[in-house]
Amino acid sequence: MRILVTGGAGFIGSHLVDRLVATGHDVLVLDNFCTGTMRNLSNVQSSRNLKVVRTNIRRIPGQLLKKVGEVDAVCHFAALTDVQASIKNPTTTSEVNVLGTLRVLDAARELKAERVIIASSAAVYGIPYRFPITEDTATEPVSPYGASKAASELYSRAFEENHGIETISLRYFNVYGPRQTSSQYSGVISIFARKLLRRQPLQIFGDGSQSRDFVFVADAIDGTIAALEKESLQSRVFNIATGKETTILELAEMMQEIAGASSDLIFKPPRKGDVRRSVADIARAQDELGFRPATDLRDGLSATIQWFAHKK
Repeated sequence: MRILVTGGAGFIGSHLVDRLVATGHDVLVLDNFCTGTMRNLSNVQSSRNLKVVRTNIRRIPGQLLKKVGEVDAVCHFAALTDVQASIKNPTTTSEVNVLGTLRVLDAARELKAERVIIASSAAVYGIPYRFPITEDTATEPVSPYGASKAASELYSRAFEENHGIETISLRYFNVYGPRQTSSQYSGVISIFARKLLRRQPLQIFGDGSQSRDFVFVADAIDGTIAALEKESLQSRVFNIATGKETTILELAEMMQEIAGASSDLIFKPPRKGDVRRSVADIARAQDELGFRPATDLRDGLSATIQWFAHKK
């Protein structure tokens, strides 16, 4: 297949590109390199099956689309993903995540793509009251980031209805692994890994009993590839997770043990936009996609910490 990947130099996007190129697909990456890097594509950047273009999804040049011609599918991963940053600057998050998604959907229509994979998020659920969280749970986001992802899903369905493009929304829970950024607002695992390796205290917002469903990036890509290749998936939404929850305190202790570090734990007040509990029901992805997350949390954490330890 010929596949366009937005945000293909980022964390999850670059792992997807690696897999697609390795299996013989022709891949075009669009990335503005705000958070992504060419280093993330170092495994495949010399491949003749890969082309990388620096561009902003909010302003995709028409001339570029004419040069691209046609594609079979679009995988849309370009986004601003920081919940706390979205609270501080909701306009920018909306412009990138909502307007950007509209631009990508319009580009997919012009490129005659048959299917668009939308990288959504568990943040669309907000604060659910029943667990595990199914895809039928109401979408009631509590952060601008979550709202932007919910809006992106709705726009994708509207495009499917009006233009006949199959759209599939993948609601990723807490994806982690090598290449994840370790900035102030990034995933807790990347932050903990960096601090443990530097023998710095671990900062926990709240009492540490809040839980998350952590899914290793390789497993998340398995689910993505399945959604890309499966036939007849119009307007489908899937949780991409493990169905297992881990508290932040349990996570900190496990990572301390793996890293061989006894960093102090510092407890801070809870942050706005953070949910108390999160664990997915993945039965739909299992039944319809054959999705089977295979990476044990301890093994995934070990691989992630090792990557950070060797990162230069």
